[in-house]
Amino acid sequence: MRMEAIFSEYLIWVIDIAMTIFFCLYVLKERLRVRTSVLFGLAAALTLFGAAASLGAALYVNDWLPIAIDYTFTALPAWLIAGILLLRWACNESWSRLVFVLLLSIQALQFCQAVTYLLYGLFFPALAEGMFTIADILGFGIPRLLITLPLAVFCQKLYQKLLAAESKQHSRLWVIPLFFVFLYFMQSNLYFVSNNFTMANGFRIIICLCAFVTYSQMASAVFQAANAAKEAEIRAQLAHQLDLQRARVEDLESHAEEMKRIRHDRRQHVQVLRGLLEKGEVKEALAYLKDYEGSMAEAIQPPLCENLVADTLCRRYEALAKQAGVKVFINASLPKDSGIAGSDLAVILGNLWENAVAAALDAAADRRFIRLRIQIREEQILIRMENGYSGVICHEGGRFLSGKPGRNNAEGVGINSVRAMAERYGGLADFTCTPDTFTASVLLYAVR
Repeated sequence: MRMEAIFSEYLIWVIDIAMTIFFCLYVLKERLRVRTSVLFGLAAALTLFGAAASLGAALYVNDWLPIAIDYTFTALPAWLIAGILLLRWACNESWSRLVFVLLLSIQALQFCQAVTYLLYGLFFPALAEGMFTIADILGFGIPRLLITLPLAVFCQKLYQKLLAAESKQHSRLWVIPLFFVFLYFMQSNLYFVSNNFTMANGFRIIICLCAFVTYSQMASAVFQAANAAKEAEIRAQLAHQLDLQRARVEDLESHAEEMKRIRHDRRQHVQVLRGLLEKGEVKEALAYLKDYEGSMAEAIQPPLCENLVADTLCRRYEALAKQAGVKVFINASLPKDSGIAGSDLAVILGNLWENAVAAALDAAADRRFIRLRIQIREEQILIRMENGYSGVICHEGGRFLSGKPGRNNAEGVGINSVRAMAERYGGLADFTCTPDTFTASVLLYAVR
């Protein structure tokens, strides 16, 4: 009888571990970076040897504990640590999200156990008492197999919603499932309803259902918050484009006023030149004409390139940067019809300029510079922006994090926007830094 109990409990552990691994891998399936064959072999080994280790721990711990503890809780701390390490190796995900997934898998296990015990209380009360038997393999295994997959599908969709949020802003979401796991533990081991086994497990099922409803509402709230942030970003981009159009109108009005003044002054200059030439003072006339050409060159700046959006934006930010004492070097070659929508080009250049000017202003006096190069090769548009900065920058896993107030060290909105625009045109955006220079490189493919 003792061997039957040990064998039955071992197989129950095998089923629990196998389904828990399946649950975690299914929820994280889009983040996995290890081959399926390797994962399958590791999962099989972990299931067989882990079940034996967990069974030994359960038997040993329950022998000296003053109260009987649910068998799944005895090895829980060790499994949590092992799960974090293995999932961290198998997928590129933050530890807080991995803890969240692991706690969800524990909740799924608890829900299946509560269903089994509820069925025992209703239909098979003899199985609810004494040691494990062969019948318990089916009693625990069938609910585990039938319930785990729907829960995994539900949690995978829930997890995809959470991915829309910044990890820094929502790094403590795992506390919520931890609370429900602890609540289940308290009810099942410390404050159980001893005189009504069926009712006690009904309470546990209610706890699990409340937990998953809470997770669903939480994921929806996070998803809506992320969408609201994206909408705010779109509104900011539209406002930026409106500012660009307003700036262009102001430039056109200023240009019209300047041309009006030049036409008015031209008669005076012609009269002076005619007078000098009539007197035969050719050298003086040439010198006067040279000065006049110099003043005209200062008054009317030639366009940086044929593209209206690029020229307007670059001239605008160039003036702002120079007024703040930042040295600006621009080499732009972009046709009027670049193959990139003007609004999209405004988003890319506007964000690059804003970040560059802000960073250059924080740099040491001898490192306040901005170098911009825009060129087109066949259907490829290359944009390279270099700027000095203070030398202090936050980055995590290849992502550059914003240091602006209220951003909680999340990746900068401007960098995100540039990446999104580059991907829209089949290109890419790369951001690198040295101890004193930040470089943004953007590759776009023109749409004809």
